[in-house]
Amino acid sequence: MMIMKIPQCDRCYFFSHQLYFVCVVHPEGVNTDHCLDFRPDPETVEESNELWAPEGYSWYGDDLIENRLSRHTTQEQLEILDTHPFFTGTCPNCGHQFETSPPPHSPWHCSRCGFLDEPIL
Repeated sequence: MMIMKIPQCDRCYFFSHQLYFVCVVHPEGVNTDHCLDFRPDPETVEESNELWAPEGYSWYGDDLIENRLSRHTTQEQLEILDTHPFFTGTCPNCGHQFETSPPPHSPWHCSRCGFLDEPIL
């Protein structure tokens, strides 16, 4: 028995997501390059709207870049968003309000308590 899955199958409502069973309408697949019974699955994203990226990477414009926060858990990422001066404008140690942001790739340094956060490069 030869299973004939076409690219359209992955986005079809009837697709079974099984190795030996393509769908409920055509268990062994179709013998053509398109399927007359194709129904878009509302749970899937259309290929034209999606840019695939490997785990740990994201698209930034036309460039594929590594997610630098991917080494942190979700909880750690939320804590960084809640406490880091880049997002709050406030020193996490003493509450001092920073007047300006440091230049890119420069550390955050608090003149009041000495807090120093080296940039992630």
